[in-house]
Amino acid sequence: MIAIPAIDIMNGTCVRLVKGRFAEKTSYDAKPLLLARDIEAAGLTHLHLIDLDGAHKGEPANLPVLEQLAKETTLTIDFGGGIRAMETIRKVLDAGAAKANLGTFLFSSPDIPLQCIESFGADALIAAVDIKDGQVAVNGWQQNSGIRSADAIESLLDIGWKFFSVTDISRDGTMEGPDPEFYMPLVDAYPSAKFIGGGGVATVEHLYMLKSCGLYAAVTGKAIFEGQITLDQLATLNART
Repeated sequence: MIAIPAIDIMNGTCVRLVKGRFAEKTSYDAKPLLLARDIEAAGLTHLHLIDLDGAHKGEPANLPVLEQLAKETTLTIDFGGGIRAMETIRKVLDAGAAKANLGTFLFSSPDIPLQCIESFGADALIAAVDIKDGQVAVNGWQQNSGIRSADAIESLLDIGWKFFSVTDISRDGTMEGPDPEFYMPLVDAYPSAKFIGGGGVATVEHLYMLKSCGLYAAVTGKAIFEGQITLDQLATLNART
């Protein structure tokens, strides 16, 4: 399993939300580029970069930050937030993202998932299947799509999607610890999928718990900013994988 640090950006600063609620925001005195350089210096190779301004507005607002981080570090970056059009996916990839993380746009029309695969290929895309009460949440997690998470994963796998970012919204940003029973049924049911988990991670032990679930990768953000997990611990976990 790959442990991936997360940077969420709003108004040019690093922030974390609780359960995706914009009203419950914590800001941190950390510049995205400096933090990304620290991540790289620790020996980590991946970064999960989320544009919360974009998620709120429906269009990326922090592509210059992505471009800067991609140019000035060697990190493999996946980028999400406000990607709601095919041309926006191209802009994100052109700005330096290795993968575009798609949620709302992906579930906006039955034709979109196949168009994305045909245009960009499975290795450049992540399906953000963010789950609340068993269904996919969209529009910055503020709305229920009415689509069962299992149905979404099955249909995407059938047309060639490989990478799935699966977040337990009920635990995201709470640091209450992840729920293995949330992930293990998914991993068991869809062994060909590469699941990236997240939500509630507070300690390095929580990451090892997610590793035992069989996840491809796990994302943690708030625990790093709060000093509960160090970048060196993430690097050690990755070295043991």
